[in-house]
Amino acid sequence: MADPEWPLCEPVAECAADRWALYRQIYLAEYVKADVRDWAGRRVVFHAPSFEHAFSEASNYRLSAGVHDVPYSEERLKRIYWIKLALAGAGINLEVIAQTRKDSRGRDKKRRTLIVLDNRYVVVLEPAPVPDDKSRMEFVTAFPAQQAYLDRLRRGAQVVERRQHK
Repeated sequence: MADPEWPLCEPVAECAADRWALYRQIYLAEYVKADVRDWAGRRVVFHAPSFEHAFSEASNYRLSAGVHDVPYSEERLKRIYWIKLALAGAGINLEVIAQTRKDSRGRDKKRRTLIVLDNRYVVVLEPAPVPDDKSRMEFVTAFPAQQAYLDRLRRGAQVVERRQHK
């Protein structure tokens, strides 16, 4: 992965549980309690219970069926500040990819939006369930990704926006 020279977060704590508690405090202060917006001024909502899912991972993604068996991923947690930097879109190339799925009537329905950075870091958002506000998104997770995974994501999705670093 290309290093964007963004800061990694590595709080000092006596034990792993204390370090995870510090990461959780950062998540609550920087995201849940803050007004977070993307590069176009759209609101991105973060929920406190999302912390566990967003910063955990499956030891074998292909066979996990979406179940995360590693409760805290150091690789994801160290990049906790990257989420805001990715959403700001400053100084990086990014693609906004939309995934869809069929609804009960066979119509395509927007499922997720993925912001894929040129350094292979992915931020996953879902449309907020607010009928009269289509611009609000909810944070799901963020993670560094391998190129093969990104290639597979792109096969089943469409690019809706590209931002080139100037």
